Amino acid sequence: MACKCKVLRSRLLRVTLVVLLVTFLPGLPPYPTFPFKSFSVTPSRDLEGVLAPNQLLNNAERWLENQLVAPETILVRGNTTYASVAGGKVLEITKNDQIRVVAKFGVECQGNYDERICGRPLGIAFDTQGNNLIVVEPYFGIYQVQIKTGEKKLLVSLDQVIEGGKVSRKPGIPNGLAVAKNGDLYWSDTSSDFRFEDTLQAMLLNPSGRLLHYSRASGKNKVLIDEVYGANGVTLSKDESFVLVAELGGQLIRRYYLKGPKLGTDDIFIDGLPGSIDNLVGDDTGLWAAVVIAADKSNPSLVAMLAPFPKVRKFFVRTLSIAELPFDFIYKQTGNALALRISNFIGNLGSVAPLFPKRGTVLRLDWNGNILAALHSDDGKTNLIAHAVQSGDYLLLGSPIYPSIRKVKLTEEVLKIVTPGAKLHTKITVDTKEKPKPAGHEEL
Repeated sequence: MACKCKVLRSRLLRVTLVVLLVTFLPGLPPYPTFPFKSFSVTPSRDLEGVLAPNQLLNNAERWLENQLVAPETILVRGNTTYASVAGGKVLEITKNDQIRVVAKFGVECQGNYDERICGRPLGIAFDTQGNNLIVVEPYFGIYQVQIKTGEKKLLVSLDQVIEGGKVSRKPGIPNGLAVAKNGDLYWSDTSSDFRFEDTLQAMLLNPSGRLLHYSRASGKNKVLIDEVYGANGVTLSKDESFVLVAELGGQLIRRYYLKGPKLGTDDIFIDGLPGSIDNLVGDDTGLWAAVVIAADKSNPSLVAMLAPFPKVRKFFVRTLSIAELPFDFIYKQTGNALALRISNFIGNLGSVAPLFPKRGTVLRLDWNGNILAALHSDDGKTNLIAHAVQSGDYLLLGSPIYPSIRKVKLTEEVLKIVTPGAKLHTKITVDTKEKPKPAGHEEL
């Protein structure tokens, strides 16, 4: 027994020594924009009242199953749908489900592990002049793309140092996008310290995301809000008096004022949301906010729990970064596909997706920050929602993981809530019995 205790103490000592070295030894990667420090995240609201659980997103139709992968952002214009997907592509889908590639970024993909060279477009939006899309490509920059020809024009380079904010720096993970009536762009940079495939490390660092404004007239960027904890979806209010940015790690939405007495200032539009908010889609009466990772009392957010513990976060981030180093080196020296696959797996948020809660949630908010409706699923088949956009009486759902677009037919009660003139509701009463699987921007 004494021998076993001695061995156990020896192993514990070694583990402790490794933890201390990784956490405190100077000079180890990563090299963050802002030093590790303690901060807090507002706890998620209780799932009651307007947020009460329901099954409105259960049994979603899987549209274009296995014909596309990970539709991050979805746009609807008439009978045509556009989607940014894995594989470095932006797709056009016609009313008869014909798919055409509008644009391809990077080289041809060999799998889901080489996005750093084959592309992974995220935010897309219609331009205001000409038949163009604006595409946010986190590995290559922000582009204007001609829809008919696929011709690309680079607007924002990732090699460009953007002045302003707490620290002037290059973009790290360009993500969300909104286009103003004058053609200017409002876009988000999720983190300044890692590429998109290392989002897990990025979310464990101190907040280094930004909301930015790009002037089409001058071609220059301006930092509007700095130190955003995972800046993600962006949308403009109907009158363009303010712009909103979703804060993935903070489980909230921030507002920056573009007009009025609060011009140039920012505040919290709404916080304590039931998970990490991805894309925001605004319209005349309000906005849809997609919850990509659910969080509640039964499923607390890991990044929120670790926020007050900078040394713990530092250890995890350093461990992941050090683990990637040899595989990155081997890949750069030899082009070995296995090394690239392993490097991509380490720190990729998709690698831990099976551990996320099975609840799926989409929120409908008005322009005053009130929650009008919460649509949930509990079947584990309609979660990890990155995007929600209304098309008639259907809600189209995008995901960073699933190989299809989910389609959910909205009930008459929900349609009354999300259509113009609806009164604020405190709770949606729905039949929670599973129902049969349903069948089957303006002009530029």
